[in-house]
Amino acid sequence: MRVSVVIPCYKDAGTLARALDSVLGQSRPVDEIIVVNDASPESREIEAVMGSYPQVRYIINSQNMGLAGTRNVGVERATGDVISFLDADDELHPQKIQLQLDLYRSDCAVACSVARIADERGTDRVVSYKRVLKYSMVTDSSKQVRHNTLTGASLLISRELFLSHGGYDAELRSCEDFDFWLRLLDAGVSVFNIDMPLYLYRINAVGLSRNFFNISYWELMVVRKYLARCRQRGAPMKGEGITLFIWLFKHFVRYEQCRDARILVANIQNMALLDSSPFLKQLLIMLRLTRLTWLVARIRSAQPECRAAKNG
Repeated sequence: MRVSVVIPCYKDAGTLARALDSVLGQSRPVDEIIVVNDASPESREIEAVMGSYPQVRYIINSQNMGLAGTRNVGVERATGDVISFLDADDELHPQKIQLQLDLYRSDCAVACSVARIADERGTDRVVSYKRVLKYSMVTDSSKQVRHNTLTGASLLISRELFLSHGGYDAELRSCEDFDFWLRLLDAGVSVFNIDMPLYLYRINAVGLSRNFFNISYWELMVVRKYLARCRQRGAPMKGEGITLFIWLFKHFVRYEQCRDARILVANIQNMALLDSSPFLKQLLIMLRLTRLTWLVARIRSAQPECRAAKNG
């Protein structure tokens, strides 16, 4: 059984070597590594890194296709029976491929937990797993759409199964993995989820990791796609309003955490997605007004104390 690892790369020349080394250091050697340059402005720097890895296949997109489209290109060109993914700014635990293959079946997908690492901390949180392998079986898309427990690039899957379900939706500029998990589960494909952080997810200023307003918009788009599929099947999801509210509330919290004018614009765009759900739109507005009322009350309560302190 041949295993191919697909690595999309865009503005990741500085971290690409570490990503490649983490694949080459797998306890179960992979059979093929494919780096797909998504028309990056750092092409010279990326090619300089690739010069040190002659065993790695290197593909260059003629135009920027985004993460989803670039992953699809890599899968289409891969020769392996099994596909795994790695973003060029992330790393794999040395035992990831082997532990996932231990659970692999051609009619299922395998995911794993994620450990978040920051640039300044490196990979010192990597540990050796000698305990019993713990995993859960995910089969219910209605639970996944509410909680999104499966992580994106941790996927290991049969190439044939990936392509037969259409791969990633290239129209989505983010959250394409969330969408793919839901489509797999809707089609009756089960997912083994290993409860170990075998995928090391790097937080950086460039990647989507900190792009809250972008992620929130596309998350809501994916949820809308999912609910539309439920209705097309003649089986509207129970608790559809609750599901939308959960995602809106997550987005609202992100907005409150980020204090950024761009996020305010994105927040308004996201609310436009709720034209079919006026009740939820009004509920989100009420949440904002409630918070504004709370802030005004706090300011007013602080004024007498300020005057007293000034007079004292």
